[in-house]
Amino acid sequence: MQLELEVSMRTFDGQSSISYSRTRPMYPAELYYWLSQQVPSSSVVWDCACGTGQASVDLAAYFDRVEASDISESQVTAATPHRKVNYQVFPAEKTLYPDHYFDVVCVAHALHWFDLDAFWAELRRVLKPGGIFVCWGYNWLQVGDAEDKAIAETVLPHLAPYWPPQSRLLWNQYRDIEFPLELIDVPQFELNCHWSVTQTLDFIRTWSASQLRIQEHGDDFLLNASPIIREAWSEPTKKQQIHLPFFVKAGRFS
Repeated sequence: MQLELEVSMRTFDGQSSISYSRTRPMYPAELYYWLSQQVPSSSVVWDCACGTGQASVDLAAYFDRVEASDISESQVTAATPHRKVNYQVFPAEKTLYPDHYFDVVCVAHALHWFDLDAFWAELRRVLKPGGIFVCWGYNWLQVGDAEDKAIAETVLPHLAPYWPPQSRLLWNQYRDIEFPLELIDVPQFELNCHWSVTQTLDFIRTWSASQLRIQEHGDDFLLNASPIIREAWSEPTKKQQIHLPFFVKAGRFS
């Protein structure tokens, strides 16, 4: 059952892949610029667990070539094409890339789903000596006092039994993960979006716990929560700044 859960949370059907691509936030441009300063400009990058290519396309603005892979065929099928990005389907833990091939390996908001022992071995194989590994994620959303209270009261009680255990790694910003690399100092980056209430509700729908709850019992809980959250929205017809607590870990093998 645990293996089935992990696989289901790492794969998507066609519709959920489109929804994921449409609702997930774009990562800070400053992160990619900082990363580009850590390695030669001609670097080859692996965007591991690329999903629909959100990070892949942005990485292509800073690096010569981006290899992007995901375990989910539907995610890769829905990925944004780019002349410098090569998408492929395979798991993070076992790839067909050559040994010591990448200057940079990135994992965006996905490390908590991996079989980490197997992934670390694959990372050590494909990363060049002196190459850098970087992973990042976000672990909540903050709108405003009234909006946050409405979400906490109308949505979260329905999701409590459905959060996969891997989510706790994300909530704790990967502090519970033992990295086999020498971690380096990373600047603070901000992840903010300007979303309408509808966009925010669509984002909540893509949470792993929401998807599991919907699979078992349908989406009535979200339909019931929607008018309450809309009423709490300070300006219902306008977009608001949404803050997503964001963290980055980076390191090199010694």
